Amino acid sequence: MLHSSSPSTEPLDFITVSRRVLHLATRGPGRIEFLRESSRVLLEFSGCETLLLICRFEHAIGDYEWWYTRVPDEAFRFDLRQEGPADGALRPADPPIGPGGGNRPPAWLDNLLISVLNRNVGPKSSCMTDNGSFWSGDVATDLALIERDTVLPGLIPGPTRSLAVLPFDIAYSVPGVLALMSTRKHVFSAHNVGFYEALAQTLGLAMDDRRAQHALRERVKELTCLYAVAKVLESTDGAIVERLPEIARLLPPAWQFPDILVARIRVDDAAFATGDDARSVHRQEATVLVDGVARGTVEVGYLEDRPEFVEGAFLREEAHLIGAVARELALFVQRRDARLERAHMATIMRQTDRLATIGRLAAGVAHEINEPLGGILGFAQLARKTANLPAQVVQDLERIIQAALYARDIVRKLMLFARQSPPSRDWVQLSSLVDESLSLLAPRVQEFGVEVRRELDPVCPKVYADPVQLSQVIVNLCVNAIQAMPGGGILTVRTRKEDGEVTIVVEDTGAGIASDIADRIFEPFFTTKSPEQGTGLGLSVVHGIVISHGGKIHFQSQPGAGSRFEVKLPASSPLPAMEDQRSNG
Repeated sequence: MLHSSSPSTEPLDFITVSRRVLHLATRGPGRIEFLRESSRVLLEFSGCETLLLICRFEHAIGDYEWWYTRVPDEAFRFDLRQEGPADGALRPADPPIGPGGGNRPPAWLDNLLISVLNRNVGPKSSCMTDNGSFWSGDVATDLALIERDTVLPGLIPGPTRSLAVLPFDIAYSVPGVLALMSTRKHVFSAHNVGFYEALAQTLGLAMDDRRAQHALRERVKELTCLYAVAKVLESTDGAIVERLPEIARLLPPAWQFPDILVARIRVDDAAFATGDDARSVHRQEATVLVDGVARGTVEVGYLEDRPEFVEGAFLREEAHLIGAVARELALFVQRRDARLERAHMATIMRQTDRLATIGRLAAGVAHEINEPLGGILGFAQLARKTANLPAQVVQDLERIIQAALYARDIVRKLMLFARQSPPSRDWVQLSSLVDESLSLLAPRVQEFGVEVRRELDPVCPKVYADPVQLSQVIVNLCVNAIQAMPGGGILTVRTRKEDGEVTIVVEDTGAGIASDIADRIFEPFFTTKSPEQGTGLGLSVVHGIVISHGGKIHFQSQPGAGSRFEVKLPASSPLPAMEDQRSNG
């Protein structure tokens, strides 16, 4: 081993050790790895046993302290230092190692380190250099503060004989201080302390380079991760649950310590984790916000502690990265929702176009059928009044009349569906109208053995509507409910006012509506009933009437447990167009 006490070899040793320290920095390792390897090199060069390093960073919670010794065995400590008194100096949080316990340097050495770090020690003695360094080849002689046999327990295994405290700069306005300690005398001298000052500056340059290299590598990892996430999410085809495992597995390699990191992603009801995230001791997360609504989270967590975590387990760039991943997921969900909404709107537009076509066709057919149908019905009724008709002829004529009446009812519904019957609107007391409509159904209710429960609000406000059409809505909904309970049941009809709307609720305990046909119940001519029971126009007519009145209709149904239809009509003033019609009339 070459020591600095040999003047003839010092320049070569200085160049060698500088190259080794700078070479360590170019690899861009983590801070602990770099400090450990650099400490080995510096102690090997100097022949010292212990190294102490304090660095100040503008973004840190406080200065950090690095302590390293190689005897009797290699050991190190990395920790933050807390703020001290109001004078701005930093003081150790714990008492010195020794009888009082603790794990910090003794106060005299700590004060010396901080004074050199703050650059407020001048060349007041032969122990101080013009550059603000303190050095001593025999501490017991040079410092009257301590006695000859004083030891620095925990720092070195015996009495401190040689000490050098060297200031250096890591970057602009980022100071540091390096302390080298030895149990041997005269390791440092006026001749070689300049080399150590230069070596300390080289260490500062290496630390700054290491930080830049490390930050660059971390940035490359982050950008690589973001690019890969964007590639996974570039297409909105497929379910989100298929994407989460791919994205979650991309996250750990982008963080500092992927071997102990677990990632978990949740979006809506889908979730995936790369490990047992419940064991995380340090956690970082970001919310997936879609149009201001939280739809999920992106989380990462470390499963164990590391010395580097004293300043925080996560880098500031990692906070930006997890936020960026959350935003990418939010954009994906937004694009997927938009695509599904477009597909839904396209379906609605096709359905609307089909309904419009059916409406125009129905209007034409109704007009063409209505006149001959009236003739059939009229002549059949006249023929039935003829005297002395055989019983069979009377029975046949009655069938013709009933069939014609049934056909006329279909034509009337078709014309209503096609908006051919002009509405006549007025203020209607809804509860009274519901009561009158239910009275029309009394025979059918008795026939089916259905119990009718009226829960009508007596002070329910009036609505501006066509009473005939509104009665048709109530009757059609109740007829459907009764037909759904062929073996009897309970029909409940309610009226109430809520949030500026008047609501009619028709609820039954019947067979319910199968989920596979729930989307089609308002389509014209769609029915699961036999031809004798219905034409498939009832609910489509109801839907048309409700929409034309500016209302809404919803239903809930569970097979085997009944159905519930809810009609909401505005309880506000009549539409301007309606007012104009009344005033003009």
